[in-house]
Amino acid sequence: MSPNIRQASLQDFAHLQALISKSARILQAQYYKQSEIETALELVRGVEELIISGNFLVAKHEKRIIGCGGWAIDVSEPQKAELRSFFVHPDFARKGVATQLFTTCENQCLHRGIETLYLTATLSGESFYKKCGFSEIERFKQNLSNGETFELIKMVKVI
Repeated sequence: MSPNIRQASLQDFAHLQALISKSARILQAQYYKQSEIETALELVRGVEELIISGNFLVAKHEKRIIGCGGWAIDVSEPQKAELRSFFVHPDFARKGVATQLFTTCENQCLHRGIETLYLTATLSGESFYKKCGFSEIERFKQNLSNGETFELIKMVKVI
């Protein structure tokens, strides 16, 4: 399967919100409690800013958005970029969509002179990022607004 990868627009925003919620609720279910997933969705922010910056991508298949992801240059260290908000529709999981999105983002970063990529992965995304060449820096538990915690992994890759 080869989805069409393109730059996201603000007109995509409502579709992206629905995609992110569905992806998290289904693909993270074997790693987290449902209450943790629901509350952790509050942590997904900044998508609009990434779209406006031109650094947020969507994967489309038959006119339907099936994946998304982007990156932001680290203001304090401009040779570094953070990968953000990578999500794939559950019907298209493990079919190469995230790999194509990641490869496109990585190539864009290389073109801009970025030397290091970093991210904060969910438990459900950890194996994907390891396959992409990322190494674990640390595991931590993010406090959630409902009093629970959400385990995450900081990862890095030199490109």
